[in-house]
Amino acid sequence: MLRPPVGVALLGFVCLMAGFAFTIMGFRYMGVVVFGPGSIGSGLVFWGLLTLIAGVMFWLAAFALWATQPWGWLFAHFLAIFGLLNAFFVWIANNSFTDGLAVAIFPFVVLWYLNQPDIKAAFGMESVRP
Repeated sequence: MLRPPVGVALLGFVCLMAGFAFTIMGFRYMGVVVFGPGSIGSGLVFWGLLTLIAGVMFWLAAFALWATQPWGWLFAHFLAIFGLLNAFFVWIANNSFTDGLAVAIFPFVVLWYLNQPDIKAAFGMESVRP
């Protein structure tokens, strides 16, 4: 296994932190005491379970990015596209193009970076051209 490129390692770290946050939120929604008293009987067990599953997926994606697994590359694309969709909704909700553009910058950079030939080659998507 080769070392991942620096940008991929940073994306993996971002996924790891998101996984940590989603895992904590999922436990909190389900009423499990993680930090402080929990609210039991709030009716959020289903959403807490979905949030916990999303947190586990972020953890797995972080390790897939660090191991340069092809599905980690695909997962990062999937999240960046959802980020662009979120930017569109921010634009509509705030009625401000600049707010939507500000939210869209990071997903655009991630998509641009992941589609560089050497990054795709690191994930085994295509060979590096001389």
